[in-house]
Amino acid sequence: MASSFSQLKNNRSFDNLNAQLQKLGGNEQKSFGDDRLWKPDVDKAGNGYAVLRFLPAPEGEDMPFVRIWDHGFQGPGGWYIENSRTTLGDADPVSEYNSQLWNSGIESNKDIVRKQKRRLSFYSNIYVVNDPAHPENEGKVFLYKYGKKIFEKLEDLMNPQFPDDAAVNPFDFWEGFV
Repeated sequence: MASSFSQLKNNRSFDNLNAQLQKLGGNEQKSFGDDRLWKPDVDKAGNGYAVLRFLPAPEGEDMPFVRIWDHGFQGPGGWYIENSRTTLGDADPVSEYNSQLWNSGIESNKDIVRKQKRRLSFYSNIYVVNDPAHPENEGKVFLYKYGKKIFEKLEDLMNPQFPDDAAVNPFDFWEGFV
């Protein structure tokens, strides 16, 4: 047993361990982006251009989009970034706490609620028809995350305001709206 302790003491170099870590990419810059998501390139004014086609619901799904509520705010213990349980139709502790704060009648509590309120996002499958900033994306299918304003435009196409406007299914690949 004494010789094994001697060997351990003599072989304390961690050069081999560092070499193995290098092979694993321990010093690589990590990307937390999602390669499945398409995002437009925008200029300093926030304007971008691309031609997309929204795709129909995948086989086995009822809807061509997913609606997700989430929270993202900095609190006393650090950042809280999570999907809201209301996305699943369940009670959400943050939403319940926000209701209590809002109903307290204290204006400073309402400011807290404004900072930690739910945000709404939608996800759809899209086909990229034309992407001048990234032509390598053309002809490919991606997920597209968008907000309430774009969803309202899609709803307006499906349910036109005026009776003489034809309803359009923007999620129809062949006759949808580009």
